[in-house]
Amino acid sequence: MDFIEIAKAAKKASLEIADVSTEMKNEALLKVADAIESNKDKIFEANKIDLDEAVALVEAGELSKSTFNRLKLDENKMRDMIQGIRDIANLEDPVNKKLLVRELDEGLTLYKVSCPIGVLGIIFEARPDVISQISSLAIKSSNAVILKGGKESKNTNKAILGIINSA
Repeated sequence: MDFIEIAKAAKKASLEIADVSTEMKNEALLKVADAIESNKDKIFEANKIDLDEAVALVEAGELSKSTFNRLKLDENKMRDMIQGIRDIANLEDPVNKKLLVRELDEGLTLYKVSCPIGVLGIIFEARPDVISQISSLAIKSSNAVILKGGKESKNTNKAILGIINSA
């Protein structure tokens, strides 16, 4: 699928998710957290493949040691990733909040109401835990998101994104 098709699909999805209830968004987030937790071995396996490939890049000087370290998922990062999703589910829904109400004239009231942006485009490097963070925030705020991760974490990214989409 080329980028134009991806963008069109994201725009269509943004219109569909805009009216999703708070309860449905929270339920989806909790299902995502549970799915990641029950599939963490699959994610760790994918991460091991990425780490094995990255070792050669570090040795060749094509990847910094700090980038390599960010690429690595461990039990602590996994626990934080799962808890982060659950924490987002517990946040107040940011959509349709009245941010300002001002009577301009008799019978004329101005309302400033929060609403989804629509489609977010996020580019990130070797931080596979970012996928769950951004996806969770997008779900909670009723936005669609296009994610572009670094090639050094492609296997981990695909595993996490596949689990999120299936949940």
